Amino acid sequence: MKYFIMLVALLLTAASTQADNRTQLEAYYTEVHSLSGRFIQETVDDRGELMERTEGIMYIQRPNRFRWEYEAPYEQDIVADGRDLWVHDADLFQVTVRPLEEVLGSGPALMLSGELEDLESQFQIGSDGDWVTLTPRDEGWEVTSVRLRFVDGVPETVVVKDGMGQENRLEFSEVERNPDLSSELFDYQVPEDVDLIGEPSE
Repeated sequence: MKYFIMLVALLLTAASTQADNRTQLEAYYTEVHSLSGRFIQETVDDRGELMERTEGIMYIQRPNRFRWEYEAPYEQDIVADGRDLWVHDADLFQVTVRPLEEVLGSGPALMLSGELEDLESQFQIGSDGDWVTLTPRDEGWEVTSVRLRFVDGVPETVVVKDGMGQENRLEFSEVERNPDLSSELFDYQVPEDVDLIGEPSE
């Protein structure tokens, strides 16, 4: 799912009770201002068969700035600069830009880079063992459920399920909490010799 990353950026932590999960989720939004690390993303169909496996590097700077660099099996960059969302498909020589407000809250990256108030307005927050569970308040969402597991105050796993029964799973590693990230990471520059689809915000 091309925009799966835009369907998880708002959440995070690990515990065994709903109260503890809620506390750790709140702690993420108050204590974690930036993240960096590696990720593996797997998509499985409604029969549990693997459809796609990708990996890369992520950088998050709250609020609403992130960069996800897919390295394998194809190259793709997804960058939010606080105003717009940029998607660069290297193989297609194409960059798509959309106002961030149009997709705000629609993906893992946006969930992890947003604010707790945004999360609460769009999801019912619950608990299932050591998972934080999110259920969309709007039945029109393509996503039916989101599950997050935190370790040491940062996300370890994010699982998103859609209405077609497909499941997208993000596993994080080498996560650094509150690194000093350069603003240039989120200042997207359109490469030469690519087609630009859409208009950036003024």
